[in-house]
Amino acid sequence: MSKRGQQTDYAAELEKEYAQWDEVFTNGGSDPFWTDGVNLSLIRSHILFYKEQLEKQGDSLFGLPDIYYRATPPEVDCNYMARPDEIRENARKTMEIIDADENLKFVREQSKTLSEQQLKQYCIPTIINYAENLRRAIAEDNLIIMRRYEHPDSYLESFESAAIKIRNPESMRRINDNLTICDPEDDEDFEEECSETEQPECEPEEDFQLRLF
Repeated sequence: MSKRGQQTDYAAELEKEYAQWDEVFTNGGSDPFWTDGVNLSLIRSHILFYKEQLEKQGDSLFGLPDIYYRATPPEVDCNYMARPDEIRENARKTMEIIDADENLKFVREQSKTLSEQQLKQYCIPTIINYAENLRRAIAEDNLIIMRRYEHPDSYLESFESAAIKIRNPESMRRINDNLTICDPEDDEDFEEECSETEQPECEPEEDFQLRLF
């Protein structure tokens, strides 16, 4: 039952899950921590659940909806990632863009002259590590991390933000917060996760939320 007491349309939910499974299997998702294989396993579980609910509802007059009879998707290896070669190529291109970025070059050079307080305040170690994190992922063929860099705009903006702050510390009071993707309080944990190369377990936690887009 829904929050308003209305009966769940399990057929409609089943349609959505099949559409999601097709999308993730073909194009992959954008989950920053879990493989497509793990997400596909979760979607498959949803499909089995909705089919079971339809069986329990059982309409003897009209029978089960057509979507119920669609074959249940096969089990997929938990390490599966869609379009792996495309992810690798995009990561390579992003690495070239990052390495050529003048703002990052400036930040790296100036970081040697900054105090510990400035380094922490401006998130400099974290920002520099964005580039090194991708470099490691490419070397280790970590597709999950490489996929995070397919759209590098936010990283390039963080380099720009850091360069502005170094050139003009007073800009800290005026700079658009949207230029900075670093949170000094949370970033250490995030970078630690980013540097991990182990594949996630095949079974996510019970409260794991599917992230596709």
